[in-house]
Amino acid sequence: MQSHEVLLITIPFDPFEDCYARLKKLQPGLEILHYNTKDIDIVPPQVWAKTTVHLTLYLFPQNREQVPRLKWVHLYSGGINQAIHAPLFTDKEIIWTRNGGVHAPQIAEWVVSTILAYFRQLPMLLKWQESGTWRAQEYVSRGDLLGKTVGFLGYGAIARHTARILAACGMHVIVYTLHGKSTKEERQSKTFTPKYTGDPEGEIPSEWHHGGLNEFLSSHIDVLVISLPSTDKTRKSIGKEQFSKLKGAYVVNIARGDIVKTEDLVDALEDGTLLGAALDVTDPEPLPPGHPLWSAKNAIVTPHISGVSDEYMPRTVDIIHENLNRLKAEKELVNLIIRSEGY
Repeated sequence: MQSHEVLLITIPFDPFEDCYARLKKLQPGLEILHYNTKDIDIVPPQVWAKTTVHLTLYLFPQNREQVPRLKWVHLYSGGINQAIHAPLFTDKEIIWTRNGGVHAPQIAEWVVSTILAYFRQLPMLLKWQESGTWRAQEYVSRGDLLGKTVGFLGYGAIARHTARILAACGMHVIVYTLHGKSTKEERQSKTFTPKYTGDPEGEIPSEWHHGGLNEFLSSHIDVLVISLPSTDKTRKSIGKEQFSKLKGAYVVNIARGDIVKTEDLVDALEDGTLLGAALDVTDPEPLPPGHPLWSAKNAIVTPHISGVSDEYMPRTVDIIHENLNRLKAEKELVNLIIRSEGY
């Protein structure tokens, strides 16, 4: 049975022709319309009117009359903050999904690379190389990853793939989730998982925690990876009190900068409460010149680039293809947004 869906793509990039050709081959009859725009006026009214599926980043229709055939909106991002106040976000007749899983391979690699950079002291070694001096006698080991414990705040697609890699390095994996996950079914992932990645069954962690955040942080964690969604419940939830519970750990944040109290983070780095930190997200963002985080002790700061990958749109197409099949079969879509929770 041929698809008669109309996919409208509104993202601030030129068309991904090869990806679109592959999707059309997988979905015979699918019509794809691409607009490189953030401006609602550039999409003609007749295009909005016939759209059944909308892949977008920031651009949303203003009312139901504008998109009478719309069934499903898919966000080009993993986070959903930009969509929460979209006019049709609460419309129960429209399905909303996000790009969960698309970022997992590349961001997991960023997380692991920054952890290794700290424990193997790559920033210092690169300075030695630049200076052209052989200073082996000054090198002091920070230990191996083998036998250390990594704790994850949030266990979505990115955390699951990072856990897979770090477990292969011999680290113990423990996780904290916003809701209890005591059964095998609850621990299974409902997010798109590329082949050979992640922990779809939730089998890697040796411990699952929820509820008592400070108790979790007191579990002798050597590396803490923050991968929670930014919601009213999680914003500013990590600060001085939480850092003190870690008893000296390396902190990685690839979630959102506003989950962490920035001033408390800077203080914890400077006074040695934390071993160091790797941040691809900050608050404020962009981080202004001269901000203390740029020069904080043992901090690695990158400009929110960990999710960049040539495979971003190809993986997005995989999700669209899977969910178009589910839509036709009247099955639940993958990567559903839990609108009541804000992620």
